[in-house]
Amino acid sequence: MLKKSFFVIVFVLIFLLSGCGVKTKKVKDPFISIKEQLDKLESYTATAIVELYNNKIDNKFAVVQFYKKGKFRLEVLKESGSPDKIIVYDGKRSYVYFAKVNQVFVAENTEEIPLYSMITSFIKNYINSGGEIEKREMDKFYLITVPILDKNIFMYKEQMAFSKEDLTPKELTIFDINNEIFSKITYKDYKYNPEINDKLFTKDSVTTLAGNLLDSPVIEIDTKEVYKYCGINPVMPVYLPQGFKLLNVLVNVNENNGVTFVYTSGGELIEIFETVVDQNEIVNEKGFLLSEGVYYKEKDNGEKEYTTMVNGMQVKITVTGDLNEEEILKVIKSLR
Repeated sequence: MLKKSFFVIVFVLIFLLSGCGVKTKKVKDPFISIKEQLDKLESYTATAIVELYNNKIDNKFAVVQFYKKGKFRLEVLKESGSPDKIIVYDGKRSYVYFAKVNQVFVAENTEEIPLYSMITSFIKNYINSGGEIEKREMDKFYLITVPILDKNIFMYKEQMAFSKEDLTPKELTIFDINNEIFSKITYKDYKYNPEINDKLFTKDSVTTLAGNLLDSPVIEIDTKEVYKYCGINPVMPVYLPQGFKLLNVLVNVNENNGVTFVYTSGGELIEIFETVVDQNEIVNEKGFLLSEGVYYKEKDNGEKEYTTMVNGMQVKITVTGDLNEEEILKVIKSLR
């Protein structure tokens, strides 16, 4: 009996001692993981809802953001969803398209550009903060507060809230020198290191919303490939208004493989869409008769659309800008 009790005690001691030797798995510090994600960020896309405060919300607007390896594109939208301004930085210079005046400017003065709303602006301040970093935890977020390098009385420090679920940026709050909220930016549809087409960061793209350039059913092709993709021999304008050049050729596989030729002068766009339709279908599109065989209507977003038939194809010409009717009629008459 004593011998049996002895072996039981020895067994229990061995079990307890072996249990003490098991190492508890260490949970990684979430703030270290956040820092690693920010260090490895090469590109991102997001929609930022920006609220500017002065005792109350004075102004609210949306900014669609694209960033890739030092280049960026910001599309500042009105409440209607139409662009107020589009900013493109190609790595060397910034270009700003102001929809109100329909002109492109080289950005010498960046005060009106909401760069402070960008995630990369926070990263820059975070990396170069010199150790002045506050970290704390809330129910749903990890919070990191850093001083703003180029601080002023309105933008003195900023606090980014990261989701506990996936450590993504969710909300940036900028405080003034009195610790009052100057701005609050909420990020939606954030994508980490996505593939982004480089053409979004070119001067020539600054007058067109990214959604129109990167629409998923649209394929960018060379002029010589039009027949291969569309099965049509396109008509091309012999005449173009001064300063206009061909920007790109797009095929929409969801719309009868129609082909669009995009011409730009830098501040204005002419889009010529061609597709094969029944001769009678043009009647449904006509708006009102502008001249023989040419119909005109103004779209809800202010764009002007001209529709006609050339060599059995329906041709729609959409104009963004202040080009006059006479110039567009010359373009239509020159289609060959």
